[in-house]
Amino acid sequence: MNIEIRFVHAVQNDSLESQVREKLENLERKYEWITNAAVFLKTEKHPNEENYVCEIRLSVPGPQLFASSNEVNFNKAINSTIQQLGIQLEKQKAKLISH
Repeated sequence: MNIEIRFVHAVQNDSLESQVREKLENLERKYEWITNAAVFLKTEKHPNEENYVCEIRLSVPGPQLFASSNEVNFNKAINSTIQQLGIQLEKQKAKLISH
């Protein structure tokens, strides 16, 4: 799987990159048909405290999968987004098995 990580209005952080790579590689072990991942880590200015955004787009057979979350820090945003993608991947796997 090819993983592309971009920081938007945020300082590049090696530990966040390694966390994202590790979690995506775990998904790839379970769902080997993932081909690409585009990750965007953003900081946004909102009136509330959930200013850290993680967006991930996965290329898989069929339509691309996308998940996004706003949290109080990047670690929580990454975990939440990966969890959402896991749910979508399970649904996609069920569709692939039925065909």
